[in-house]
Amino acid sequence: MNLLYDSALSLLFVIALPKLLYDYLFKGKYRKSLTARISPVVPRVVKKPIIWLHAVSVGETKALSTLVPHIRKTYPGAFIYVTTISETGQEEAKKRIPDADSIGYLPLDFSWIMKSFVRKLNPTLLVLVEGDYWFNLIREVKCKGAKIFVVNGNLSEKSLKRYLAIPFFSRQIFSSIDHFCIQGESYVERFSKLGIPTENLKMTGNLKFDIPGEEKDDLEKVRKRFNLKPKDRVITLGSTHEGEEELLCKSLRPALTMDPHLKILVVPRHPERFSRVKNLIRYPQITVVDQMGILPKCYRLSHIAIVGGSFIEGIGGHDIFEPAKMGIPTLYGPYMYKQVDLDRGMTASGAGIKVSQSYLLEATLKLLHDSNFHFEMGEKGKHFAYKVMGASFRTWQEINSNISLENN
Repeated sequence: MNLLYDSALSLLFVIALPKLLYDYLFKGKYRKSLTARISPVVPRVVKKPIIWLHAVSVGETKALSTLVPHIRKTYPGAFIYVTTISETGQEEAKKRIPDADSIGYLPLDFSWIMKSFVRKLNPTLLVLVEGDYWFNLIREVKCKGAKIFVVNGNLSEKSLKRYLAIPFFSRQIFSSIDHFCIQGESYVERFSKLGIPTENLKMTGNLKFDIPGEEKDDLEKVRKRFNLKPKDRVITLGSTHEGEEELLCKSLRPALTMDPHLKILVVPRHPERFSRVKNLIRYPQITVVDQMGILPKCYRLSHIAIVGGSFIEGIGGHDIFEPAKMGIPTLYGPYMYKQVDLDRGMTASGAGIKVSQSYLLEATLKLLHDSNFHFEMGEKGKHFAYKVMGASFRTWQEINSNISLENN
């Protein structure tokens, strides 16, 4: 099995190599992460136990940041090691997780790389945020006798079908994981279909609900940077993908024509697309934001938030909770299959509205012109946030009740 997996991974790596090199040379991607993943450096550990926390990118890292304070409070002498895959996730970890003793990149999952790394690190506990299921990572950590937990677990229908299609492979992965802390009921049902015992599945909620809101004291700097005047009303298009910016801006153009004080901030999901999006969108009332980590501040300044990754197929939606918890009325598209429970909860509570492209302008105009509707929707977002917070505490309680790190 190990040889088959390594062979398949090698083949995929060779196939992806031309694009990887192109992105590396011409787009500036992977400049920091590639070498670190191929030839990883094991952190110098001077404390025990070793708690390894892994998040893929920015969203998962933000979610993880809510859990780390509980870990540090319970085990003040533990060595907390955080890994990510993306460079943006790495920067987010450095900013949001000051309790980490070391932050690095996840090694590539070839057996000869992962085996050496895991044996040198010798972790006591591995926590995977939302489930980044690497065969050799899980296998080697389990071989060292460590406990493995998934937190903020979710599973799309597409991923479920893929795992069910290769039962000999997925069985080895999921049977090695000790416990799953799941976001919502629909995900519990999907994980159950993989043969995971119900006693190993616990619905603890979405860690992203516990991410702290942005401070208001430096918002004036953001206003000045984007030349926003006191009379201006802002719509933020957050976490947009290829094709969405043009689609959304075209739909909203009539609203801009009606109101010269209406401004749109476009915040692309991936930094390598900043320049391209700027060249695509040239309109006096639209500004493309070319800085990472500023999206929450843009939401805070906004009259309306429109969350991308949901108006085109193939993405599955992004974090619609972030603006809603600030009291910002939130709109999003019909393609939310990666955020099923959040979509359901936001819609049912009235904190968000799922709209098609054809209805986007109408919904936006209603929020712009009906102040009572705007206010009520904002309040519903705050109320929804109040009801669902606390997932980080429940998750850590579940983990801590199933481990005994003091004995390691």
